[in-house]
Amino acid sequence: MNKKSWDDLLPEPLLLLSAHGKIIDMNHAALRAFRGLANGSQLHDLANDPAKLDSSLRLWVRSGDFIRGLVVVSSPNGERYTTYGARRQGAKDSPAQVIVRCDVESTANQRFIEITRRVNDLNREVARRQHAESQLFAEKELAQVTLHCIGDAVITTDTEGKVNYLNPIAETLTGWSEAESRGRPMIEVFRIFNEQTREPAENPVARVLAYGHTVGLANHTVLLHRDGTEFAIEDSAAPIRDRGGRLIGAVMVFHDVTHARKLAAKVTHQANHDGLTGLLNRQAFEQRLRNLLEAPGGMDGSHSLLFMDLDQFKVINDTCGHLAGDALLRTLGPVLQGHLRHSDLLARLGGDEFGVLLQDCPVPVAKRIASALKEELEELNFTWDGKPFRVGLSIGQVNFSDSSWSLADLLNAADNACYLAKENGRNRIHLYSSDDQALAHRFRQTQWVGRIREAFEEDRFRLHCQAIVPTSSDPSERPEEDGAHFEVLLRLVDKDGKLVPPMAFIPTAERYNLMVGIDQWVLKTAFSKLAMWGSERVTTCSINLSGASLGDEGFLQFINDCFKRFTVLPQIICFEITETEAIANLANARHIIQSLKTLGCRFSLDDFGSGMSSFGYLKNLPVDYLKIDGTFIKNLANDPIDHAMVAAINNIGHVMGLKTIAEFVESASVLHELLELGVDYVQGYGIAKPEPLETYLANLVNGNCQRSSGALSEKNL
Repeated sequence: MNKKSWDDLLPEPLLLLSAHGKIIDMNHAALRAFRGLANGSQLHDLANDPAKLDSSLRLWVRSGDFIRGLVVVSSPNGERYTTYGARRQGAKDSPAQVIVRCDVESTANQRFIEITRRVNDLNREVARRQHAESQLFAEKELAQVTLHCIGDAVITTDTEGKVNYLNPIAETLTGWSEAESRGRPMIEVFRIFNEQTREPAENPVARVLAYGHTVGLANHTVLLHRDGTEFAIEDSAAPIRDRGGRLIGAVMVFHDVTHARKLAAKVTHQANHDGLTGLLNRQAFEQRLRNLLEAPGGMDGSHSLLFMDLDQFKVINDTCGHLAGDALLRTLGPVLQGHLRHSDLLARLGGDEFGVLLQDCPVPVAKRIASALKEELEELNFTWDGKPFRVGLSIGQVNFSDSSWSLADLLNAADNACYLAKENGRNRIHLYSSDDQALAHRFRQTQWVGRIREAFEEDRFRLHCQAIVPTSSDPSERPEEDGAHFEVLLRLVDKDGKLVPPMAFIPTAERYNLMVGIDQWVLKTAFSKLAMWGSERVTTCSINLSGASLGDEGFLQFINDCFKRFTVLPQIICFEITETEAIANLANARHIIQSLKTLGCRFSLDDFGSGMSSFGYLKNLPVDYLKIDGTFIKNLANDPIDHAMVAAINNIGHVMGLKTIAEFVESASVLHELLELGVDYVQGYGIAKPEPLETYLANLVNGNCQRSSGALSEKNL
């Protein structure tokens, strides 16, 4: 390239460099811009960063097109130039040369930079908004999937109460598809009424749209499916608002509680009714009587209370067993009910005792009803296994017409009258009068209260025990159980040498405040036997505590004294308290449990499930075992409700880390169901019959007694 063509090539300064930055040639613009710069000098002298110039040279040598360099060069007068370089085309074997164009950093360049910056900012904003839109779409998809997957039904409406969305659960419960329901009035799709009155219920969405706040459904609400099926539901409705707070619709969330409501009704029924006969139980009967006595404004009219006790019932039990006795009791309910009015109440008070409340019943009518009941049982022929039995009915009757009676006095009067009916020859009616109240009261006292005190004085109480057996043969599932597990049982020997079961005298002991002394005797005697025979082979010895002992201030100290007096490890003692007694003495029960658990003792909650508040109070009682109430166990194999209750109690117990025990296990079919449910322990006549505690401990020491580590199967029955 000649000098003229080199000068005319570009008006900007041009430099011809070697690959190492040495200046080979330049045009006039370069000579003017870089005065004093001569061929053979290095461009490094003008560069602001010589190291970056070397990097730029390497880039330029490899490129046939002009590339912006990484450095800026400066002229002697301070003018800054941006560099652009490219390899000069030449012979293949000739040394590499680079042409460098130098452009002055100008205002136009700054505008270019500013435009570039703004374009980059705009690109970033576009990318941000695209990401936000993508994220919003993903959140919308997630919300749709969530609404489709949740277990609750969801319906949304616009401000006019017209449906615009149903999730799949709502479609199932209403019978409407989302497409069919869209745009229809809410009251057409969501039809509800009161379960008890059968009247249409107010739609919560209408109230939400009218008042703008969250609304819940009334109790006992039922949803009507399009095909007529009814679902018990619980729900709430809430307003939907935009970002500005304006109401744009409503959302209703509801769920099916049909099964839970039926189960609650069943639990309520069982809490108020006898499991064997289906009649009212003592607790419900006494509550109805209390309501009558405490009615606002006092009582009107005449009323009559009957206490009835079966005669010769023990003969049937002793001769044919409890199954025969239970069959007779079930038969009596309809028989007795047939002679009562619709407003009268019939209840099983316990054992072979029944109660009748004749409300608003004149005395002559009450007398005729009592006579009809007695005569009906006189004529009743009960047959079991081909053996005929005759039973009678001893009735104590108290007529009352004012509120001067307390519940306790009225019950005692009827109980005493019934007792006198039995004592005066049985199968008769004894009408209570104030004249014989003192006699009846003293008579009952001198009978059972006197007999209990005589048993103390004559040492006629005995301790028996009954084995509690684990259902699993895997030791890893019960590492704490490597010995005998049993419950201590109390018996009384009468003057004829016959054993009297505890239910014959315990109610009287509870009524007349004798239970603390009985519990102290049981504890002291059980500890003495354990210390005498040794407790090395005993894992768990369960001892019952009464409600009176739970409420006694000195009883905790008595237990501590027993541990100090006898060589018995607290870790093998498990105290059993009934659910009802624990709830009645909740504060004291918690104090005693916590105090004794610090020593290492364990606790079992007996008869669990017999009260309506079982699960609610369970969290407040730090027990180790749940003993499932025997009324659920007896018919476990045949009653699906009992099966469901046992399964629920067992599951709740396991979730809370508690072991479960089933009592009253008397058949292979019941045992099979308990094994299937995973109940941890079983107890009952089908597992092991009660035997004297000394005999049991002696056999344990001699190796003749099966320990808890033995495997259990249905073949044991």
